[in-house]
Amino acid sequence: MKRKEVSTTPMRLVLLAGVATLSLSAAAQTASEAPEKEQEQRQETISVYGTSNPIPVFEYPGQVTVIDRDAIDRLIPSTPADLMKSVPGVEFSGGPRRTGMVPSIRGLSGENVLILLDGARQSFISGHDGRFFLDPALIQSAEIVRGPASALYGSGAVGGVLAFETADAADLLREGESFGARVRAGYQSVNEESFGSLTAYGVQGGFDGVVNLSMRQSSDIELGSGADLPSDDEITSGLAKLGYQFTPALRGEVSWQGFSSTALEPNNGQGTGATGDPLLDRDVDKDIDAQTWNGGLSFNPDSDLIDARLTVYQQTTSVDEFDGTIPRTTGREIETTGFSARNAARFTLGNVATTLTFGGDWYEDSQTGFDTDTATGVRGGVPNASAEFMGVFAQLEADIEAPLGLPGNLILIPGVRFDEFESSSETATETASNDEVSPRFAASYGPVSWFRVFGSYAEGFRAPSVNELYLDGVHFSVPHPTLFNPAMGSLVFVNNNFIPNPNLKPETSETVELGFGVDFRNLATKGDRLQGKISWYESDVEDLINLGVDFTYDPTCFAGPSFFPCAAGTTLSDNVSSAELSGVELEAAYEAKQFYGRLTYSSIDGTDLTSGADLGTLTPDRASLDLGWLSSDEAIRMGTRFRIASDFERQDGAGGVVEERDGYSVVDLYASWAPGFATGLRFDAGIENLFEEDYERTFEGVSEPGRNFKIAASYQFGG
Repeated sequence: MKRKEVSTTPMRLVLLAGVATLSLSAAAQTASEAPEKEQEQRQETISVYGTSNPIPVFEYPGQVTVIDRDAIDRLIPSTPADLMKSVPGVEFSGGPRRTGMVPSIRGLSGENVLILLDGARQSFISGHDGRFFLDPALIQSAEIVRGPASALYGSGAVGGVLAFETADAADLLREGESFGARVRAGYQSVNEESFGSLTAYGVQGGFDGVVNLSMRQSSDIELGSGADLPSDDEITSGLAKLGYQFTPALRGEVSWQGFSSTALEPNNGQGTGATGDPLLDRDVDKDIDAQTWNGGLSFNPDSDLIDARLTVYQQTTSVDEFDGTIPRTTGREIETTGFSARNAARFTLGNVATTLTFGGDWYEDSQTGFDTDTATGVRGGVPNASAEFMGVFAQLEADIEAPLGLPGNLILIPGVRFDEFESSSETATETASNDEVSPRFAASYGPVSWFRVFGSYAEGFRAPSVNELYLDGVHFSVPHPTLFNPAMGSLVFVNNNFIPNPNLKPETSETVELGFGVDFRNLATKGDRLQGKISWYESDVEDLINLGVDFTYDPTCFAGPSFFPCAAGTTLSDNVSSAELSGVELEAAYEAKQFYGRLTYSSIDGTDLTSGADLGTLTPDRASLDLGWLSSDEAIRMGTRFRIASDFERQDGAGGVVEERDGYSVVDLYASWAPGFATGLRFDAGIENLFEEDYERTFEGVSEPGRNFKIAASYQFGG
């Protein structure tokens, strides 16, 4: 291993405590198993995106986390990243600004993470801006599938899937209601952010609908270091969703989700505003607009062989930046148009309950860029280009009782997908095309109700993006090494230029994952529950796409009399021959009538097998522990979260340290109150980073926010 952990004692204690808890609980449960009737009455957490069909998280042969609306409200999130600080294997790099956040799963980031909003792909990608723009006020649930999912979703799911769902009227209506509304407002101190949200919903005959309007305003972010990070935001977002039940079997839906933001911040949304580079540090007016249109038909007649859904969507994200000191405006827009269709056929073969899911999808990403400071209007590194994808898949889920006469239950999930894709650009005479086959086989076996083992083998792939294939124009400018312009009173600048590489190969991966889980009831008190899963994985990645910068002046820069032509090197996307990523993940939760706890742990290592250097979006070993108390009537909830990380070093192939970060321990407090005298009224409050720890979570020198007081109030009513 190339990454060195300097101090892991607190981390190991947390992990050992979790393992010991699981072991002691196993012994207790062996002596007295819960009755089968009680087992059936459990409230199961259900995954949908893991297999594209509902399956209990405990039975899923892999690692998946589901975050519901109640948990979202308790967190009082400012960004989607706030939802996932304790999810193992998941990190958001790019700094604290919402315009710079890029998710990574198991060390893979960028386009190796598939992002879905109500099933619509979010394909925006940029060198210095975030991957997607979504206000948490619109999120009903978030599901994080960790590990390759290309056998279902095709390109871009090598690391995993982030799937967000917005609310339907059925999610919001309380028993006996046909209409209602919800108002929520709040404030957080670390960036003086205020927000408000109004949601209305109802059902009339066969129609049901939801509309939402949310507004958010914030200023500079106060970091744990004491510095202020420039970040002025004004955000308006909205949702409109309409459904109609044509028949008991046929339902249609149309929806629109929008996000509009204006911000004043440095040119580089991932930077600190103090790089020393006069271009990157210069504040710009940034306008962000993201819109997703979605339409769907579902058909589920009185037949086990038909459970079909068709989804069509169009998603557009644009980011424009205006620098008034030049003046100059640059822009980038990515539009994704697509559809997907699937059907699940369910039948029984002997003692095997079987679900056969098959389907396909098509989508096209189109990018346009502009720069008012160039003669042609072309923006460097943002080619006008498009990429088209088509894929078909089939997956079998076999649920076998007493397999081969053995006790318990066995779930087998084989699947395979075929994809073909083609990319083209206005600057290239030839298209780039390829195809891939992505198989997967997973199994989960529970010999008894409280124990399961699982394993999987999956291949994933990511097609090269149009930016990586067709990079062109100027990447950055630097002073000429020798020339000075007396008339201008400044140095002569020369360029580092992007070089296209239409011969890029797709990234491919092979991942093996093994793990086990335990699920107990009635341990310390009647009706309590302990459930947890731990797994180890290893991914071998071939042809990893890497953006390399060769910062070398041409020899002619030093040869008189003209000292030209002169260029400051080139920037090129190329394939890294092979890499290896591995790690461990633990997620466990205990729930009793008035007490609960949740423990997570993750460790990630990545190595370039050619050079021996650390590779990937690596993080230190991390653990989180959430402990809470509920009043007997569940009206009051109080808790604390601990987030702990070990020291971290990133090394080059020669053993030299190229990045170093100290470990950290962060403590949060939170509370919720739903007073009995006012049905529908709720208050949430919290303090993040209670002791104002100055820590670096993703990159050296990028401090995280300091102490943050948060409060929110909501009122829901209906009739």
